[in-house]
Amino acid sequence: MSLLRDKILSADDTTSQMVEVPEWGATIEVRSMTGAARAKIMALATTETGEADIARVYPEVIIGCAFDPETGEPLFTSEDREMLMQKNASALDKVATVASELSGFTEKSVDKAGKDFSKAEN
Repeated sequence: MSLLRDKILSADDTTSQMVEVPEWGATIEVRSMTGAARAKIMALATTETGEADIARVYPEVIIGCAFDPETGEPLFTSEDREMLMQKNASALDKVATVASELSGFTEKSVDKAGKDFSKAEN
């Protein structure tokens, strides 16, 4: 086994940022997503025609990346999706933007994934 491989696989490479959300009267921890979570979200972002649909993944990004800074526990679950999407759009955007930036998940990467997925289907 390679020592470099072991070093990489054991590295704690999660990044996080505290995000003040005045609309909620709270500061939350937003963490980067794992490669597996990002791939799942990118797959969800791609419509049947291979187009990117950011609205489909918006709540998934927030659910997967928002944490309670005191307990380290996730703030939301998939069961909160509908209620979460009824919250202030500006607050949701703050959280989703930070989560996306920390994860290297941008509209450009979703567009590219959509093109790549549509090629694979053909």
